[in-house]
Amino acid sequence: MFSRKTRLSVCIASIVTALSVAGCGSTVAGSSIPAELDVRKLDVGSYSTTPLDMRYTYQNDLSGGLKLAVMRLSDNVVTGMDIDPRFKYSTGSVPFVDAAKATTVLADVTKPVLERNKMMFGFASGSVDKEPDKSGKKVDGQSFTTVAVMQFPDEAIAKQAATEIEDADFAVAADKNEKIALPGYPDAHTHWRPGVATIGSVMAKGSYVISLYLSHTTPDLAALKDLAEKSYAAQVPRLDALEPLTAEEVLFLENDPDGMLRRTFNPNAMGLPDPGKQGSYTMQGFLHQVANTAHWKQTLTDVGLDRFSLSYAGSFSTSMLFRTRDADAARRLASTILDGVYPGVADAPAALPDAKCGEGKSTDDIERKRFRCVVTYREYTATVEADQLRDAHQRAAAQYALLANSQ
Repeated sequence: MFSRKTRLSVCIASIVTALSVAGCGSTVAGSSIPAELDVRKLDVGSYSTTPLDMRYTYQNDLSGGLKLAVMRLSDNVVTGMDIDPRFKYSTGSVPFVDAAKATTVLADVTKPVLERNKMMFGFASGSVDKEPDKSGKKVDGQSFTTVAVMQFPDEAIAKQAATEIEDADFAVAADKNEKIALPGYPDAHTHWRPGVATIGSVMAKGSYVISLYLSHTTPDLAALKDLAEKSYAAQVPRLDALEPLTAEEVLFLENDPDGMLRRTFNPNAMGLPDPGKQGSYTMQGFLHQVANTAHWKQTLTDVGLDRFSLSYAGSFSTSMLFRTRDADAARRLASTILDGVYPGVADAPAALPDAKCGEGKSTDDIERKRFRCVVTYREYTATVEADQLRDAHQRAAAQYALLANSQ
């Protein structure tokens, strides 16, 4: 079966982490419109309120292009809930652009196969049906899904790669594994080990290869086959709608196609693409980055979220921006973002309309800042975080001014 030696990395309990205090630039003179405050008067400290694209220019190259390709792919890879609503919790995701990283999800023996067939990039996502314990470890009676999607140079190579991945994985325990067929997907290469409650399957779809590693509570072959077919049924249509990229197209992907990153608080103007740290996603891409998939899918569907971005500024800090249906939806989203992770009462910056701040639970996690503040501007909801409340207020003010200056 596919390797389980490395568990998919677990995201934090609510959303990703916070922004650093290091800033640059100064407040850019902006203009207010009727019914809006004058952002020139806000206390933004030394933080810049200039849109990112006026401070940073992305230089297209292969490294950045592959990372953008991975983020594009993540917007089209299923979560466990897409397969079956009972898989409500994420075990994390793994973006990869080389065979070595891919084998943190696939079996080690597949590495030569991926290299020989020139795998371009891929993305894997895992889910479970019972919430992991506080340390992120599995609990008794837990079933899981792991779906990995990889792109290869063309359809013929993808088909060959799928066959070789299965052959290499099956051969690890050829005397114990048993090949099986999926009636709905005759092109899929599938096997299991009788008496073990897992199943592995791999199938080419155009220039893509889908790899599945799934489990059931008991070694029930019928249930495992059904779960595999549900996984393909959920994933295949998404790839049908996603045109594969040529090597040249990878080089010319846009870094900020919807103008989200230019509006996201990024004081150091660090704009290089980096999955999970610096990028723009659809709601699907966001859901791969949170632990409670069910909660966030419902929350974001209710507010009509269509785009999410996050930016980093060093020191394990991150800021986030959500684009919702309208201003009312943005305010509703803002009212939920502090729940759970930042439940403590903290003063909000008085000058910002509808701003909220919360204090987090004490933790040894260096990526969890003490305070989070949330601001809204029109259809946007944004978060900033800091270890000092005044710093969090200045960041919140800078983020609000940035949104006003980006219109």
